[in-house]
Amino acid sequence: MKYQITGARERANIMAKTHDVGKFYWHLMTYPVKPPVVLERAETQEIEEPYRFGKGWCLRFPLTRKSIVMGKWVKRYTESQALTNAVNGRSMKKDEVDWDMIRFGAPYEDL
Repeated sequence: MKYQITGARERANIMAKTHDVGKFYWHLMTYPVKPPVVLERAETQEIEEPYRFGKGWCLRFPLTRKSIVMGKWVKRYTESQALTNAVNGRSMKKDEVDWDMIRFGAPYEDL
């Protein structure tokens, strides 16, 4: 059993203990808040070797925040790419970053 970061529509990012069944997996998950949907797409990214990435479905048990995620492992990544995926990050070019906004924040009139 490995630990992963799972995001179901990016609403819930928690550590999950997966159970493998060949190319498939399942794990339990608890949403931080009760979502309005019962069934939605989910992705799972391992943050330990072998750094697998899986796509599947998240089925929430009615009237609870508990759910079960079932999916299929579809890719493997390098450690750095897996960790970037796990936090939904991306590489940015130097000219894409607004350093003044980061340093000084938004101007008052933009708020």
